[in-house]
Amino acid sequence: MQNTTKTSLSGSFTFIYVTAAVAFLVLLAMDAAGLGRTVMKAIPVSTLLIYVLRDMQGTARICLAGALFGSVCGDILLDLPGANLFVFGLVAFLVGHIFYTVLFFLHAKRPDRSSKVIIAGLVIFAGAMIWLFRGITPELYGPVVAYIAVIITMSIGALLVPAANRLLFGGALLFIASDVVLAVNKFLIVVPYGRLINITLYFLAQYMIIKASAGIWIDTSKTGTPARRSTKKSLARRK
Repeated sequence: MQNTTKTSLSGSFTFIYVTAAVAFLVLLAMDAAGLGRTVMKAIPVSTLLIYVLRDMQGTARICLAGALFGSVCGDILLDLPGANLFVFGLVAFLVGHIFYTVLFFLHAKRPDRSSKVIIAGLVIFAGAMIWLFRGITPELYGPVVAYIAVIITMSIGALLVPAANRLLFGGALLFIASDVVLAVNKFLIVVPYGRLINITLYFLAQYMIIKASAGIWIDTSKTGTPARRSTKKSLARRK
């Protein structure tokens, strides 16, 4: 029988994640700055990282841990003062998305007709974003274009991973939405409560991706093939 305490992202991990995320959002809303706020921002995703290292295994563990570690580095770099750190934070998140992308495409299925339509929409959206930000400084435009390409590719991979629901793809879409709010707020126009919206979407995205990943890869075997969980249907077929 499976140990249910290690097959879902719940209990103490969720409590710590939500508590730290809310605490950071409160500090952000109060415009409080300093090392304490930066540490608080890093706690939620660090909690997910600990969960992955404890309960996952194989390729899923390596890729998810790499993605979350990159995200934690990005969290810290983007919250510290200094405009020069933005590119480094962007690169850290880009590396994290590459880890997600590798894992997703290792398990991706061939797209069906509906998936092809969604993929076409994502590609068109990426092109629109690249065009929209064409006016930013050349030093930033290259990294921004690379980041857009990677996060859209990651989202396509999430779409193509076989799963019982769309939680993984939903998390990827929230990640895109979070980054769009961040970029528009930073480069184009001031978005009311832009930082709060950006970070809230980001925290939701990371949680959804790891929760979905737990349902797909928590019992991954050494070969990297997701284990099948027994259901009434599967039991009936075995009889």
